[in-house]
Amino acid sequence: MIYPWQAEAWQQFLQYLITDRLPHAILLTGPSAIGKIEFCLAYMQRMNCMCPTQDDYACGVCVNCRLFKAGTHPDVRMLNIDKDQDQPTAEQIKVDDIRDVNQFVSLSRQQARYKLVCMNHAHLMNTNAANALLKTLEEPPADSILFLVSHRAENLLATIKSRCQIWKFCLPNKEQALQWLQQQENNSTWDTILSVSGYRPLLALDLHQTGLGEARARFYDHLSQLMRGTGKVTTISTSLQNETLEQLVAWQQGWCADLIRCHYAKQPVTLENPDIHRSLHSLVGRVDLGLLFDFLHKLAELHRLSNAPLNRRLFIEDMLIRCRDTLKQPCH
Repeated sequence: MIYPWQAEAWQQFLQYLITDRLPHAILLTGPSAIGKIEFCLAYMQRMNCMCPTQDDYACGVCVNCRLFKAGTHPDVRMLNIDKDQDQPTAEQIKVDDIRDVNQFVSLSRQQARYKLVCMNHAHLMNTNAANALLKTLEEPPADSILFLVSHRAENLLATIKSRCQIWKFCLPNKEQALQWLQQQENNSTWDTILSVSGYRPLLALDLHQTGLGEARARFYDHLSQLMRGTGKVTTISTSLQNETLEQLVAWQQGWCADLIRCHYAKQPVTLENPDIHRSLHSLVGRVDLGLLFDFLHKLAELHRLSNAPLNRRLFIEDMLIRCRDTLKQPCH
């Protein structure tokens, strides 16, 4: 399936298939939770569909489409994809995974026009895996096409990116996203949820349906307590153990960015977290702006490390301590 905000991209990229100008490797990149993997899977299904619809989508009923949907097509291989398509199935993509892919693409096609591989969260390849993939990218087998999907393409080797055609996806406009969300469920709070999800509609829907929005609210409550001196780092860290490190860092980054905006404007035009506006303004003047900028820079590094096999408790406590240390020291 593709989403309404992807219709233009679908027509654009479909021309590569129609005119037989597809490259051997494609990197789909852009923010998370906007439907890149869904787009990729729909495109792959269309590539081998035997009876495309009049509007150029896969028919869904031919033998190739049925095998694709069942996950049993002999000419298609999926890596790091499960039912929750926006979450990886493993913390790392290892060299053995890539060796399996390399062997798969080296075999002859069985029944479809293309032999296809989709690697979701491609940035999770370790160094050995990435180097193993380069060998296939340098000498791609005929009629085999590799799709890499990643919202952190900056973590991929430059040599891998240089051998891929880049399909870049952007955030949908607000009106389009809100209209789609309202179609999923009539809810008067979609505007706020979309805003706090960074205008990523799939994340907004997930926040609403899974209770992740409540977890986010608790995180910001903890930060407020920490900065007021009523919350302990160790206690807060314990309560956050069930959240992913990447998510916690993203929430912390949004908090920092909004606090900086509040420093420069009483009513900022844009806030990632408008629902905690009052709490943020209570900290204006109490934090050291220079230290806050330093902390925001450090969070970018922590975001890159958030998928590494680290001690969760120490990671979270280090982040919280750095946050608390942005407070101005009292004069004596």
